[in-house]
Amino acid sequence: MSTTAQWVFDKAIYLMDEQNEINGLTETSDTQEYRHRTLGILNVLRHELYPISDTCAPGAAGKRSVCPEVTAFSDELGLDDTVAQGVLPYGLAAHLLLGENDAMAGYFAQRYAELYRLHGRTLPAVWEDIPRAYGGLTR
Repeated sequence: MSTTAQWVFDKAIYLMDEQNEINGLTETSDTQEYRHRTLGILNVLRHELYPISDTCAPGAAGKRSVCPEVTAFSDELGLDDTVAQGVLPYGLAAHLLLGENDAMAGYFAQRYAELYRLHGRTLPAVWEDIPRAYGGLTR
């Protein structure tokens, strides 16, 4: 778990083809509006993705665990790298483009949903013994 908000922002900007054409930088005057909105959007999307992340821990009795809030671009996201790097850039790109380019926003939203389902089905799991109701173990 080491993916930062900056990493996801950069990849979303590349997906949107908004990077500087000469040097490839993602922080330009054209992307400032996107940058201002990014942390807020990431803080919403992380809650959608946390349940399919292998960093999701069970909460205390009767409580849900919460993914840590992202307050700076240097912050780690609290999601496993597969989810943070493989799914989150598409969700961010979709939200950044809403109202500006709805066709591209729709494409990224559809891709985000596909990847969410794909990674949600492949969450790493472990086997454990199931006790019989009246004693003993069965496999």
